[in-house]
Amino acid sequence: MEKANSVLVALSGGVDSSIAAFLLKEKGFEVAGIYFHLIDKEQYPKSLNSNQHDYFNNEERVQIIAQKLNIPLYKVDYREDFRKIIILDFVEQYQKGLTPNPCVYCNEKVKFKLLLKYALKNKIESIATGHYAKVELDRKQNKYLLKRGGDRKKEQSYFLYRLSESILAQCIFPLGNLSKKDTEKIAQEIGLTDYILKESQEICFIPGNDYRHLIAHVGKIKNQAGYFLDSKGNILGKHKGIAYYTIGQRRKIGLSLNSRKYILKINPQDNTVVIGDEMELYRQEFEVTEVNYIYSNPILRPTKLLVQIRYNTPADWAMVYPNGEKELRMIFDKPQRAITPGQSAVFYDQDIVLGGGIIKPFLIQ
Repeated sequence: MEKANSVLVALSGGVDSSIAAFLLKEKGFEVAGIYFHLIDKEQYPKSLNSNQHDYFNNEERVQIIAQKLNIPLYKVDYREDFRKIIILDFVEQYQKGLTPNPCVYCNEKVKFKLLLKYALKNKIESIATGHYAKVELDRKQNKYLLKRGGDRKKEQSYFLYRLSESILAQCIFPLGNLSKKDTEKIAQEIGLTDYILKESQEICFIPGNDYRHLIAHVGKIKNQAGYFLDSKGNILGKHKGIAYYTIGQRRKIGLSLNSRKYILKINPQDNTVVIGDEMELYRQEFEVTEVNYIYSNPILRPTKLLVQIRYNTPADWAMVYPNGEKELRMIFDKPQRAITPGQSAVFYDQDIVLGGGIIKPFLIQ
């Protein structure tokens, strides 16, 4: 039988998860923490290991935070599975000319599944993370709704759209109504500031955000050189391999041209990269696949929704059309810059997350 009012919190060593655990304890929950050791630094070259923070193993830091909060801490070694499920998939997606968002898949396939597994194992009632998002029970529909967090600059519902309603029903997001400044202020007030990991915008397994280095050294894959083309198909020069580029990229292209050029399209089928002017980055129409609906029925007729095509980019209005099984076609009211295959397009009914999918490669530019 589950312990009433008990909650298992995923602790990373950062301020958000630490304060989430603190707030739950303040509200009277019986709180336990869990640390997932996900990254094996021995598989990384020394040049990726030299960052000032230990991105690969925060176990000691998390242990100190748990002691300061006076909560028990579970530890799970998931390095090998994380490498197979998330890191190698990340590398493979880049090889296909896509720009993946590993945090989305990690939440779906790793973090929340592990949380639920160990909560069940230890007879703990609920799970919690430090995400800036909300889960609310709609009593009329008897459904748990995933909603945007209160801090619009920080809110993270975008990363959670692949979770099922059954998982959301067991989730608590204590930071849902807080701003980042609120969280940092609480950490300072309770004396945790000196122990928590400094805030980073990087992907957890890519210190310095140097994904090219990761692809070259961790993926151990052959990157075949090819040609840069303009939008008319003219050859402009050679590129180092499609895995080194992403839509909208301007820097580190490796061409000396008279004007600023941007990556417009990546073609894995013939190993070419199309570059052009910034105005050519804008488009309105695209398709998504691997669509996940959290609780709503599949979209069967044209529907006007708010669609967000990347984290920290405001959602905009688009018509959403059914396009086959687990696929949708979307047409924005206004052209959007650098819609990027491999990224997620998440659709909202105002603040409520209905679902989302993965942006497909474009057939034409």
